[in-house]
Amino acid sequence: MAQSTRAGRKSKRRKTNRILNTAIAVVVLLIIIVGFTIFSGGEKEEVSQPPVKKEETQQPAGNEEDEQPADIEADTTSQVEEEEEEKDEQEAVVEKESDEPNVEKEITNPNWTGAGTSQSGQHTSSFDTSSVDWQEKTAALSYATGIPQEEMTVWYISGDGPKGAIGTVSPKSDKNDAYRVYISWVDGEGWKPTKVYKLKHNDKGR
Repeated sequence: MAQSTRAGRKSKRRKTNRILNTAIAVVVLLIIIVGFTIFSGGEKEEVSQPPVKKEETQQPAGNEEDEQPADIEADTTSQVEEEEEEKDEQEAVVEKESDEPNVEKEITNPNWTGAGTSQSGQHTSSFDTSSVDWQEKTAALSYATGIPQEEMTVWYISGDGPKGAIGTVSPKSDKNDAYRVYISWVDGEGWKPTKVYKLKHNDKGR
C-alpha cells in the first residue's frame, strides 16, 4: 500500500515536471519568436526608410569680375592698339638742326601716312578754303604738328609742285609757336606729311 502511494506521487511529479518543462519550452520559444520578429521588423524598417537627401549647394555660375562683356573687351583692345601706334610714331620721330633760314629744327617721321581722303578719281589740288581738298590739307597739317584743328590757326597754304603743298600753322594760343609743314598727295590715302620745320618766328603771322 505504501509502495503504491509512492509510485503515484512519483508519477504525478513526473507529469508536473513535464508540464512545467513544456510550458518553459513554449515560453522560451515564444520569446525567441517575438525577439526575432522585433529585430527583423526593425531592420526592414531601417532598410525601407528612404535615404536622406543631401542639400545640393548651388555653385555660382561665375565670378562677376571675371565676366566682361565682349564690347568692353573690344574697346580695351582697340585702345591698347591705338596707344601702341602713337608710341611707335613718337619713337620714330627724328629731329635735327637745319641750315634753312628762320628754321629752329627739322622734324621727320618715317611712320607718317596719308591723313585720309574722301576724294576719288583724278586728283586736283585746290586752294579754295571751302573745298574738300583744302579741308584735307588742313587735316594733314594738324596731323603732322599734333595741333588739334579746332585749336590751330592756318596762316598760309601754297602749292609745292603738282602733287605737293606747304602750309604754315600755329596754335591759336601762341602764334609765335609756328610750324612750316610740307605735304604731298598720295592716291587713296590723301595728303601725307613729309617734313616739318619748327620756325624761330612766325614769318606769316600778321
